[in-house]
Amino acid sequence: MDTLYLVNARIIDGSGTDPVEAGWIRIEGRRITGMGRSPVDTGRNQVIDVGARTVLPGLIDAHTHLAATEMLNLVDTVSRPVLAAKTFANMRRTLAAGFTTVRDAGFTDYGFKQAVETGLVPGPRMFLATGPLSQTGGHSDFRPAETQDRQRRSDGLYHPGVIVDGVAQCQWGAREVLRRGADQIKIMAGGGCTSPTDHVTHTQFTAEEIAAIVHEARARHTYVMAHGYTPESIRTCVAAGVRSIEHANLVDEEAAEAMAAAGTFAVPTIATFDLLVRDGQEQGLTADSAAQAAHVLERAYEALRILRDKGVRIGSGSDVLGAHQPFKALELQLKASVLGPMDALVAATRTNAELLGLDDLGTLAPGKIADLVVVDGDPLDDISVLQDSGRVHLVVKEGQVAVDRAGLSSASSHQVRRLMPETEVVVP
Repeated sequence: MDTLYLVNARIIDGSGTDPVEAGWIRIEGRRITGMGRSPVDTGRNQVIDVGARTVLPGLIDAHTHLAATEMLNLVDTVSRPVLAAKTFANMRRTLAAGFTTVRDAGFTDYGFKQAVETGLVPGPRMFLATGPLSQTGGHSDFRPAETQDRQRRSDGLYHPGVIVDGVAQCQWGAREVLRRGADQIKIMAGGGCTSPTDHVTHTQFTAEEIAAIVHEARARHTYVMAHGYTPESIRTCVAAGVRSIEHANLVDEEAAEAMAAAGTFAVPTIATFDLLVRDGQEQGLTADSAAQAAHVLERAYEALRILRDKGVRIGSGSDVLGAHQPFKALELQLKASVLGPMDALVAATRTNAELLGLDDLGTLAPGKIADLVVVDGDPLDDISVLQDSGRVHLVVKEGQVAVDRAGLSSASSHQVRRLMPETEVVVP
């Protein structure tokens, strides 16, 4: 088993504790097997001296749409080979930005995940929702009003919404998306900005329908993530046992208290609305959708404060679409304006790992899978450094160097500077 040491590192471990200066990390195979402060005897193993750069856990984006290569109303305007090429490019760039894991909240086919897992293409670890469940006229029903066709089939690349009404259809829909490779079930429990026949203030699905979907998810040892903005939709989802509420921009204190009491996660998504308001219409967003995005953006920061103050477990997702796909790390900067840089990082590492049920990811510690990012700069002083691809110098996924922009791995040697006269802490 190959052994790799990262030395001369400023370590932010994702737990929320203060950084470790002049630290080292030992990786054997795909796991971290030791951490401490220098000096450390590395023997004749491979050594990467990161030059006092910051080492973070691999980032996790808990709300992506990798196959949404255009604004959602324009996905059908590109050829399927182009959509596939753009999706693979989104996967590669996401990993290169330091996101070693993503939870895809809809539209991406299982085959893209399979391509990564079999080593055919580079990309992050992926947890897919495939086709989101939507009621007729709901947020994932993108049929224009004049269309009468009941259901749109997946083309094997892009999964449109699965339209279900009533408890029996909801049971079928849940079972169908799980059969087609979903890792978790996504439901549209309220209206959205980009769908043609609803509004962000609408509440969707009945309590009985949501409970039926949650039952099916639990029967397969997984969970439901729910798109929702309004207090009404949030409270209904919490009562039914939904694991995470996506967006929650219009949450009130009562709904937040219900989430905290139930242990429901929140995944606020601010970056996508910030970007849609800036130039969404230039990217093809309709004027009505842009106005709705502005409405939820106006409430986003207050919603984040309410969730924080009520003790809700806050994860992090970007929800970026189309040409905005490269801006996933913007989400951390926007969250940091309310939570502070450290808590924004914790949301995108430890809390997101907890949300996804990944006990061996999200923090840097012996025994954990070796997903980590080396950044030139201090994210606690300026978290926007994570948005500069030129400063994300090294990305390691499962102990393997996936991205090395600064040539750190090729310049490694067996000579380690003695940085601090402290004792190595070795975990057997």
